[in-house]
Amino acid sequence: MHPVLVTQTRTSTSKMEALLTDDARAELQRIGDGLDARQPVGVRDGGIVVLGPQPTPTPVQEKSDEQQQRAGGPAARSRQRSTRRQRSSDRSRPPRAGSRIVGLAGNYTGQLENVQRAYPGATLLPDDHGVWLLARSQVIEGSAREAIFLIALPETPAVEPRGWAFWEQDGQVEWIGPRHTNFPDGSVCAYHPTLDKVWAPGGDLRTLLDIYSVWALRHLHLTVFDRWPGRQHAMPDDLGRSDPYYRLTQFKEAELCSCGSARRYGECCRPHDLKLPFLSILQAFKRRNLGLSIVDRAPPAQISASIAQGGHNSPPPIVEVHATLRAHVADLSGNPRID
Repeated sequence: MHPVLVTQTRTSTSKMEALLTDDARAELQRIGDGLDARQPVGVRDGGIVVLGPQPTPTPVQEKSDEQQQRAGGPAARSRQRSTRRQRSSDRSRPPRAGSRIVGLAGNYTGQLENVQRAYPGATLLPDDHGVWLLARSQVIEGSAREAIFLIALPETPAVEPRGWAFWEQDGQVEWIGPRHTNFPDGSVCAYHPTLDKVWAPGGDLRTLLDIYSVWALRHLHLTVFDRWPGRQHAMPDDLGRSDPYYRLTQFKEAELCSCGSARRYGECCRPHDLKLPFLSILQAFKRRNLGLSIVDRAPPAQISASIAQGGHNSPPPIVEVHATLRAHVADLSGNPRID
């Protein structure tokens, strides 16, 4: 595979015009409207997202790493998580729970054949602390771009996976972000491991890729229609409430608010957020986040380099790019943490 260029720039006007067929654009809009209405979505083979028939809440939500950390420690999360997900599809694939008795890397390897039926070309790459999962998703029929997922799957069930996503179009690769990526490493933030309970370490890898595909479709909707579809969440402030700086800089007025009201942000919490002194809420955000602002999100250089080289046989050691795993390993060894 020839090397490709990884960028973090916005999609150009010419690429936007060639991005979707008319039918695909209409379907993308229909799915986005369905997500706003809390309708379920399903995923067909190849990662193609489709809208389900029943107007029931979709379980997939987005949360930040900070929210995940406040929800409980790794042991508590491991006990609370389950591997269930509601899906509706013309070719539905029932989840297949993985065993936590044997090593997770062996469990994931045993799933590879089934994963490849749903995501052709998917592969697992070995690592000293688990395995890497590399897969592509078509996301929606009639699109000129595909999503590439590179997901670090730690061996320990106490640590959630950490994955990064990129668009590939016309031989160029672009990071999918920064919205609804974890802070500050730009990894995919597609579900909350404790509250959503849609996937857990050792679970069905097809389900995990389906969740990532739905997340990528939401990003595609944001690119095409300038609006994130469906429910969304904000990083918390010191009191555990939605951070106003995050909302003002990340949410658009026509998107659903994060307070749970089912109203648009512009007619819900935005007027309140605008009354707050912006410099003060920015400084408060930086104090909680190592002096960084919300714009300081990007995938690690090693991840971008791996994708630029095609992904195969080139991912970095998982422990180098997975901060939670690195902290876990340091705790087990009794060594001081190095972030």
